[in-house]
Amino acid sequence: MTLFTAYLKDYWYYKRVGIASKVNGLIYYFQRIPFIGKFIPQTIYKTYGIKQALSVLGVIFSYVTSFAAKFFWLALYYGAAILLSGMGITGEKIEFFNQQIFLSGLFCWWLFVPVFLGFYNGYAFSAHKPLVDFIDQFNLSRTIVVRGHMIMDVGIQGLAYIPAGLVYGALLGRPIEVLLFILFTYWGFNYLFLYLGRFLYTLHLSKKMRWALGSVVAVFIFAGTGLIYWQQLVIPIASAFVSWLGVVLFGLLFAIGTYLLLHFKQENEYLLYWINQATVTLDQAKNQTSKNSYISEGLAMQRKLEISNEGEYSHLQGSQYLNALLFSRYRTILNKALRLRFLGIAAALVAVIGASLFGLFRSVTAHEMTATLPILFFLMYLMTFGKKVVQMVFVNCDVSMLYYPFYREAGTIISGFNYRFKQTLFYNGLLSIGIFSVYLLLSVLNNFFLTWNFFAVLFLLLLALSALFSFHELFIYYLIQPFTGDMEVVSPLYKIISGVFYWISYMNVQVRFTGFYYALTVSVLSLLYVGIGFIVIYKKAPQTFKIKG
Repeated sequence: MTLFTAYLKDYWYYKRVGIASKVNGLIYYFQRIPFIGKFIPQTIYKTYGIKQALSVLGVIFSYVTSFAAKFFWLALYYGAAILLSGMGITGEKIEFFNQQIFLSGLFCWWLFVPVFLGFYNGYAFSAHKPLVDFIDQFNLSRTIVVRGHMIMDVGIQGLAYIPAGLVYGALLGRPIEVLLFILFTYWGFNYLFLYLGRFLYTLHLSKKMRWALGSVVAVFIFAGTGLIYWQQLVIPIASAFVSWLGVVLFGLLFAIGTYLLLHFKQENEYLLYWINQATVTLDQAKNQTSKNSYISEGLAMQRKLEISNEGEYSHLQGSQYLNALLFSRYRTILNKALRLRFLGIAAALVAVIGASLFGLFRSVTAHEMTATLPILFFLMYLMTFGKKVVQMVFVNCDVSMLYYPFYREAGTIISGFNYRFKQTLFYNGLLSIGIFSVYLLLSVLNNFFLTWNFFAVLFLLLLALSALFSFHELFIYYLIQPFTGDMEVVSPLYKIISGVFYWISYMNVQVRFTGFYYALTVSVLSLLYVGIGFIVIYKKAPQTFKIKG
């Protein structure tokens, strides 16, 4: 009991320290926000009572949200079960609040959370850097802190399933059995796989052997899952899982996994090995300036650069010459990134051909296909080159050139912006052509069911999105220029805008609009944003585009 108390004490203190660090970081960034920051005094860092209270409230809030999140996850797998039943994979009929659907959803949860994620977390276990820092800063025992954090975190996350598990079980008609099944499988598989990672350490396998063995296990899991669904054994297996016999067996699994984990004899050596691995990885990351993720891609491109024939640009001058030379040097890397994206488009083309051959689009109408248009917003966000180009030009050009007065002249800045926008639009335009071709092939293979109106709206939407994603990152970069000469991000506003833009892109996946109104509205708003943005750039960029101190 004394050891458990030590685990709980260190775990609680670690959580509070983490929240306190986040509070300090939040205060720091609020101080950097224009107009707001001047009202936040430096003495706020010394108000330990308030910060301590905030840290405790933050930990409590994190647990409350964790309890709420479990409802979401169980509902998500229930939705997956409905989807699978609609595709005829599990054999049951589509019917909300059907007992078989609940069983199928519970099976999906078990397969993905305790089995797949549990295996990954245990097999690929590595030292968590904040936890390593916590141990070093307070000179604590590695074994007690890491093992305690591991056991307590899995245990508390399992307990967070109690409200959601009881509700799910009540809807299924077996509240106690379902709850115990969820708890024992979550705890049991996580602890067992954590022990598995430690056991493999004693075998001293190479990284390649570990990767190969992990791949074999993953393939086995997926193959076994496919066989279960193919033979429509999901419902019988899930019924056995939530029977009292199944609950007892999973309870034994939990007891065995916990015993093996707590009695692993080489725990200290194992933790020392993984902490050293984490330290080496951290040192490499520091050398590669991974202090933030906003320029990591640009640095990666810089490391891959191999200067070859750069072309002839003697007819260009000043900024035009520098930008042409820069894009020429990185053309091979950009083209490689483009080819990787086209592999995804090629896979979509193959999928369209296969689905068409099996007649899956036989009853689909052009109106129903308009429901796929909102997805293109998020897809283009993930695929486009705007962020890649911004990182490339800063890391490999602007971070040095912005110290020269001639480079900060209005004409040079506007000329560089225009050239970079055209280059980005070229790559994004090629992606739009690829996406357009997927819809075109789909129509050709299915009796030309997509109308000319559909393709006209699709063309306008892809054109507007290409312009938007080619312009936005450059627009924010030139207006804020958030990076220092040491490649730090000093603008909280830049991070906020990046987060908001991601949220807007993702929310387009969630909309349920049909018809052309969505596409026309997004196209018009995007083109207006680009048009107004160009006016702002011409007026403001010469004053804002500079190295931050």
